[in-house]
Amino acid sequence: MPSDKIIHFSDEIFDRYIIKSKIPIMVNFWAQNCGPCRTLAPILDELAETYEGLLKIGFVNVEECPQTVKAFRIASVPTLAFIVNGITEQRIIGLKSADEIKSVIEKYVRRNTIGNTDAE
Repeated sequence: MPSDKIIHFSDEIFDRYIIKSKIPIMVNFWAQNCGPCRTLAPILDELAETYEGLLKIGFVNVEECPQTVKAFRIASVPTLAFIVNGITEQRIIGLKSADEIKSVIEKYVRRNTIGNTDAE
């Protein structure tokens, strides 16, 4: 069952949400017909629960959000984009393990708790 902690973005709300966030956001660009995307989804659901309050996780369906996909120049899925203060700082392209994703998340969560941004 998908986590209620996951944000499902549309082109209309994406920019406003990203700009307002005071904590890092990891955005999953995915497609319905993508096998690796379907494999990644439950991993991200679990991470959304684990990092609640420290990191927001959102999904962008590339077939439903052409403006956002174009703005981020997404060429393949899955792509995870790490956004801090409205700026994309890092991307992970392709299916990765939970541990690989956690190691990247920890960098942003640790920096956020040190005081570079205020948690909501």
